[in-house]
Amino acid sequence: MSKKPCNHEYLAATEFGKAQICRECGVVHLHVQNLTMRFEVADFLGLADTLADAAIQARAGGDKEKAKRAGFTLIKPSQRLN
Repeated sequence: MSKKPCNHEYLAATEFGKAQICRECGVVHLHVQNLTMRFEVADFLGLADTLADAAIQARAGGDKEKAKRAGFTLIKPSQRLN
């Protein structure tokens, strides 16, 4: 039995990286510089939501005192879509 090769479709591409999806196998390929990560669609969407929230916070600048604080702050709990 030969398995049909993936048919990658671009979701996005910039100078920073690219994201492709194979809708047949439900895998998103995220390429950043020389690193490639593969995610199930639901996991990719969770990561994308996390990065979008982080980008909003980074752009906002925030309180300088909070930036000096050591530790980790959970901004939004993870949610599985399936």
